[in-house]
Amino acid sequence: MESVTKTKLSMEKIIRMVKKAFGNHAELKAAKELTDGLFNTAYSIHLKDGQSFVLKVSPTTNIQVMRYEKNIMETEVFALDRISLIREVPVPKVLFYDKSRDIIDGEYFFMEFINGIPLNKVRQMLSDEKHQAVSKELGKIAKKVSGIKGEYFGSIAEENKRFSKWSDAFLSMINDLMEDAQEAGVSLPYESHKVLSMIYACKDVLNDVKEPSLIHKDLWEGNVFINPETAEITGIIDFERAIFADELLEVVCGFLLENESFLNIYRGNVLLNESEKIRCTLYKVYLFLIMIIECTYRKFEGESHEAWARERLVEALEELSYWIKSNSY
Repeated sequence: MESVTKTKLSMEKIIRMVKKAFGNHAELKAAKELTDGLFNTAYSIHLKDGQSFVLKVSPTTNIQVMRYEKNIMETEVFALDRISLIREVPVPKVLFYDKSRDIIDGEYFFMEFINGIPLNKVRQMLSDEKHQAVSKELGKIAKKVSGIKGEYFGSIAEENKRFSKWSDAFLSMINDLMEDAQEAGVSLPYESHKVLSMIYACKDVLNDVKEPSLIHKDLWEGNVFINPETAEITGIIDFERAIFADELLEVVCGFLLENESFLNIYRGNVLLNESEKIRCTLYKVYLFLIMIIECTYRKFEGESHEAWARERLVEALEELSYWIKSNSY
């Protein structure tokens, strides 16, 4: 999908990046843009000696991004390095990371090439039994990732966005989104002050979360690669939005709340108590705010993506209103 955040590279620059990463003896055979991503640019890189990699490139400094998207390549490299220490979690190894900006006006890194096909592209071809098997395996992987605990809640790359309480981290994330919307002139279904008032009314349930867990925060099917024949997961990609947070945020942002096979493995059950249900509603509001606001920043073509997110945000806010009334907040 096209986005103004994607940096297009000339072959000359790709060759220079390859040689800086792997030495002057490295000879490029082919490079092809991978177009599925929505934010960074990615290229499949094939060398004449038979080696293959993926090159991932950040937006240039002149592109306006949302507040939570600042320095997210650094976040991804951190997350991949930490998670790669866990054998059972199939993530690509970072081979070379460069933020010097001496070749391009941006950061980039090379990582291992992941074989397989994104789950969203083969989902309809899988039997229910195979999809359940994939969901269970994904639950095991996500549980191992969330087993990595942090010393703070919040951003990995932005030190001023780290907090000792989850409520403070989450409210900071919401406030950033509201400022993003205001700066870009994005109108929301409800006035900003009303949305903030509703979220602040429920903030105490956020502090039921006592321990920061590392989560992917974008674990939708497009970021899960599988072997279509065996339905085994071959890799998880795109960790740039990783964060230390409530493990339930993973479930909501990955659209996994209705996936019982995943939940039974990831959390041990599919039942949520009242605090967890309210937190999930708050996370839906957060997710759909992002999906609405990012359309303006990235200048996506068409309106279907934004229209769908607006409908979901209204539903989430109505759900939040119910919780506020039922608990007399």
